Amino acid sequence: MLDYDLNVYQDSLHRRVRAAYLAGYSVLEKTYREGREKLEQDLKKPTDADDIELTSQIINYEDERWIEQRGALAAMALALLASLTKSFLDDEKGWMDKTHPPDPKGYAGKAQLFKQVTEYKARFGIDLEKLDGFETVREVELARHCCLHRGGVPNKDYKNKTKNRLLSEYGNIDMTREQLDLLIKELSRFGDLLSAEMREFRKRTMQPSTS
Repeated sequence: MLDYDLNVYQDSLHRRVRAAYLAGYSVLEKTYREGREKLEQDLKKPTDADDIELTSQIINYEDERWIEQRGALAAMALALLASLTKSFLDDEKGWMDKTHPPDPKGYAGKAQLFKQVTEYKARFGIDLEKLDGFETVREVELARHCCLHRGGVPNKDYKNKTKNRLLSEYGNIDMTREQLDLLIKELSRFGDLLSAEMREFRKRTMQPSTS
């Protein structure tokens, strides 16, 4: 059961998020590179100053649009990563609802992720924040929020609570293909460790009492 959730989570990170991101990136990058190359060739042709100025402005526009498109791809990938991680956390704890039901009053936390941190600690004695990879879980969630609610502009939480690995040279949230691969690797590691902790917890609590 727990292994199934882990396999689905890790498979989805690669087959859904990575595949979608790379497909989108490939198409947009190809269009951008081909368009820019044509414009640069136009600049080399004999023409008047007004045409040169216009072509230069179009090149600047295309550069800015490429940055925006990369930001949109990053936002999509981060939203998927965060959603899959939330579902994984929900699924892992869901197997224990009958034997270790959640508190009907809920759990404290500024945001959903930190409510889950409180819940895992209260129900299972598992401190998510101490698991290798949790920093990545937090960075993905905070970066997702910035992309969806602030147009990619980082807020104080992102700047102060992460290593700022997803900040571009322009100061906005962005992501390269290499960074995405690293995030997926770290999230997969987090999944491995959490699943192992939950299996151990289940093993301990299912053992018959010797008293």
